[in-house]
Amino acid sequence: MPHALLVDDDADAAETMAMLISSEGFTVATAGSLRDARRQISLQEPDIVLLDLMLPDGSGMELFADAKALPNTELVLITGHASLDTSIQALRLGAADYLVKPMSLKQLQGVLSRVTKPSALKAVAGDLEKSLETEGHFGGLWGRSAPMRRVYQQIVRVAGTAVTVFITGESGSGQEVVARTRHDLSRRRNNAFLAVNCGAISPHLMESEIFGHEKGSFTG
Repeated sequence: MPHALLVDDDADAAETMAMLISSEGFTVATAGSLRDARRQISLQEPDIVLLDLMLPDGSGMELFADAKALPNTELVLITGHASLDTSIQALRLGAADYLVKPMSLKQLQGVLSRVTKPSALKAVAGDLEKSLETEGHFGGLWGRSAPMRRVYQQIVRVAGTAVTVFITGESGSGQEVVARTRHDLSRRRNNAFLAVNCGAISPHLMESEIFGHEKGSFTG
């Protein structure tokens, strides 16, 4: 069963939200401060942390530094003081989502539904790690060097989340293989993986190709 950590100093709101999270199939721990949150994390690594921005002993942003040691944990920032700067900062620090109080049940369910069950992710990642040690490849990626192992760790880290990932690199360096490996580890792995050769599409038709268009939008 996936585990959630809810960090909010509003006890009444935390109790209500904890009940909702529990009803979605999660075990739930609560914390009212950064100190309490760190203690809870030391007791059990969460699969998702729902983190209030304003806490008695500091900003919830401070917990993002600690979360770097938790590659399989998804962090979601919750705030009643929304601003563009705050949302940008949270996403840059690695937040998987950004919710504004008061949030709806549908929003909360949407966030929780995107958390890959840890047992499924660990099982698939474990198989890939075994093939790395025995055969020298991690899915379609080859190599056991330290830089390549860091790439594999990053893939596993983001595969369990619903964040959008922008993969860059020189032509032929394996961006599509990285994307496919991430897909194979994600909760969408049973769905189709579609690769689009953007270089072969006219810039004027790119938007239509990616997002679609209504019948009759084009003449001829």
